[in-house]
Amino acid sequence: MNYKISYLLDEYAGQKIALSLAQQITDLSQRELVTQLSTIGGEVQQNTVSIPNLSANEWGKQLFQQHQVIYSETERQALIFLLTYSEIEELSVYHYQNFLDVSKGTILADIKKVRHQLATENIALSYERKRGFYLEGDEFRIRRFGKNWLARLLQQKSGTFALFCWLSQHQMSQYAKMRDGIQLAVQEAQLQLVPSRLDEISYFLAFSQKRLGKYKTVVWPENQLIQSLRAYPVSRRILSDLVGPVANVETESLFFTICLMTALQGELRDTKLEFLLDISGEIIRKMELLAVVQFEQPRELLMNVYYHLVPAYFRISYGFYLPNVLIKDIRQSYRSLYHLCEQALAPLEKLTKRSIPSEEIGFFTILFGGEIFGQKNEQRQEKLKALIVCPSGISSSLILQSELRRLFPMIEFKETNAVREIENVSEKSYDIIFSTVPIETAKKVYLTKPIMSSLEKNQLMHQVQSDWLLPGISMPDVKDILDALKPYISLKKGVTEAQLYRVLHRKMNKILEKEEDLRPMLSELLTTETVQVLPEVADWRAGITEAAKPLLKNGSITEKYIDAMIQKVESFGPFIHICPDVALPHARPEDGVNQLGMSLLKIQKSVDLLEDPKHEIHLFICLAASDNETHLRALSSLTKILSKKESLHRLVAAETVPEILSIIQEGEK
Repeated sequence: MNYKISYLLDEYAGQKIALSLAQQITDLSQRELVTQLSTIGGEVQQNTVSIPNLSANEWGKQLFQQHQVIYSETERQALIFLLTYSEIEELSVYHYQNFLDVSKGTILADIKKVRHQLATENIALSYERKRGFYLEGDEFRIRRFGKNWLARLLQQKSGTFALFCWLSQHQMSQYAKMRDGIQLAVQEAQLQLVPSRLDEISYFLAFSQKRLGKYKTVVWPENQLIQSLRAYPVSRRILSDLVGPVANVETESLFFTICLMTALQGELRDTKLEFLLDISGEIIRKMELLAVVQFEQPRELLMNVYYHLVPAYFRISYGFYLPNVLIKDIRQSYRSLYHLCEQALAPLEKLTKRSIPSEEIGFFTILFGGEIFGQKNEQRQEKLKALIVCPSGISSSLILQSELRRLFPMIEFKETNAVREIENVSEKSYDIIFSTVPIETAKKVYLTKPIMSSLEKNQLMHQVQSDWLLPGISMPDVKDILDALKPYISLKKGVTEAQLYRVLHRKMNKILEKEEDLRPMLSELLTTETVQVLPEVADWRAGITEAAKPLLKNGSITEKYIDAMIQKVESFGPFIHICPDVALPHARPEDGVNQLGMSLLKIQKSVDLLEDPKHEIHLFICLAASDNETHLRALSSLTKILSKKESLHRLVAAETVPEILSIIQEGEK
């Protein structure tokens, strides 16, 4: 169902109107309009249509396919806050009961919990008989609570249904007007919102409408920066067109500009934001240093990081929540890279003076992961070309792109973030489509998710291979194997086919992709054979040479690699000085790496890198990386150890090899 039918239900419920007028109002094709109206009981006769008379609840159930809604405790509490926040009507316990369809006792218990949560921000949910329930406290904090709770509700269909119904009870087309008005203003300014975040901004403006200009908000410390942004006049236009005259319009426009900036994507050409371009460069350099990689398309990566960093900067600076339903999968699938990325985002943390939420780290992890893992398959032959469609935004698109490139290195991918953009892409430029939403097209479409389970990956690979006979994929489907075996085997008592399927699938999946658990641990690389303690060395060059000797001895590197590590420092400066007292010498795999290796040298008397006292070194940790990812698990453990002052101090103070190995083993737990 299309939300634009709301316009007809609002203005013409119970009436007959010309089909052409209905098309003009909804901007839907005749076929689509007739199908939609027929579904909800409208009648089409020649050139006229009869518009049914539906309640907000009935229309919401049709639109969201929610025929029986039971709200969770978390959803109820968020809705109690947001209904109160909206100030659309005076509210009592009865109103909450009626809307949420629960008992008075449940509502009273929920109100108590809401008050407890709000107290952490010095916000009160108060009640007066004449006024009903209302919110007291700092207005910015109240709005931040509202926007963050709303963002969480929108992750569930039931939550979205509730928000829509509350607005529609008071004006059926309220959401549609907000969404279309915001989208028009943004598009005409040649800006772009993440499609899923457009909903969030639309609902938030609708719920905030009564509060705008009524309550005093803060004077923003960055008001000159915010007023200089291209989004600022867009915000003023949106408030003027959709809300009307607003007291304190400049302050309210500043606030809404911040909200827009948290949801923008794509090319951003605001010169006043160039300081974030510098921060993007710092983050990339730190990531290269921590992950010991060299990105092959630095300019493209810089702009990708910058385009993601701009909205992230505004979210983090002002405390707005970024929904990331994939964060658990990201942390599990990219555990080592997630930790390295957390360290690499230190420049952003320093700039905002706030810790970076895990949801934000997750999206940066995928951004860098797509770059690191995608560099292995650059050889191009005549390949199948695929379009990736992921309306959830750039970050989710990068997640999906990264997953698909790892599964199908023989396919050439092109990505787009919105379904409507497909019309602008020549059909000759792609053969198939991978999409997170259904699409009507003549091309073959494979429905998928940004992060897939092992089972889903196997099924997708089998399906694509069956359709296109791709080179390099010959792994049969797990179900086919099981079906072939069943006539010849009998299952033990208590063992089901489903259990056998899962076990077989796990085994198959280890063949299909290199699991992170198969990567060497730090303690497997740093052993009694590769760790040394010496009283002193002649200088930093001798330090690198001595530290690398165990790797030379076990065949991990050649003499050429030692020369390359020294030459890198001479050419690029003390970049290997990664933290106090610690240097991480390394070079490129092609400089003489035979296999992955790591070695450690502790010297009692420090040496200075490039004879500079600011770069005093006690620990040389040589890394010989054979590719861009095999070493990441060990490196992640190392950075965890080095990032803790106590562990770092113990390593620097250690006097024996067993002492060093003990610290490493403890750090891996």
